[in-house]
Amino acid sequence: MARGFLTCEYRDDLDGAWRLLVDADQALDPVRGWTTGLTAGLTPYPRRWSPRYVIGIDTTGRVVRTRVASPDAPLWSGAANTWLTSGNDGLSYLATVIARVGEKRRG
Repeated sequence: MARGFLTCEYRDDLDGAWRLLVDADQALDPVRGWTTGLTAGLTPYPRRWSPRYVIGIDTTGRVVRTRVASPDAPLWSGAANTWLTSGNDGLSYLATVIARVGEKRRG
């Protein structure tokens, strides 16, 4: 069953604000730092750019990743080093950060 998506605010490294669609379960997880109450008039995040994300290993040994909303988000700042991720079996698994990948701007 599809969980759906929410329109959230993404803060880039230069403190610009953008509109970005985020999986509803991820948007509601505080360690990822998403804001769902948007400022009116936000521009959609450019398609050719890549938002920041963290890579982790979950308790099953799977390599997983998740986007992070802002430089201040606990997963990005290091205040949190774990997050919950969903497996194909519908269960939640704890993932531990092994790397952080910064945003990229292309074109």
